[in-house]
Amino acid sequence: MLQPKVYIKSLDIVLPVEIINFHEETVEVYLNDNADYVPFDFDEVEFMENTGYIDKNGTFIYIGDIAEITGVYFAIKYKALKGYVIENKEYTLSLEANLDCVSVVGNIYENKELLKNE
Repeated sequence: MLQPKVYIKSLDIVLPVEIINFHEETVEVYLNDNADYVPFDFDEVEFMENTGYIDKNGTFIYIGDIAEITGVYFAIKYKALKGYVIENKEYTLSLEANLDCVSVVGNIYENKELLKNE
């Protein structure tokens, strides 16, 4: 399983998941200002699935990321039977078909402003 990330609603940040406890329905993340892992309930976070693909800069691509292709921004999404797609108000494109030119520039939680005009 590829490492997921979570958006922590109360902190308004995205962090890699270190531990998932399905029995207690918690995830643990490492906060830089804290020496220990910090647990959050499943209902306190939004999971960001790792697509398994890497952008042109070597960064893993997650559902919920914002990708840039020649100055145009797209949200990374998943649609049943279509695989992963990149989408904005005007276009819906295949992620797989555009991997050679996709660059992750943020995510829909921390960088919403990038998609406002797209």
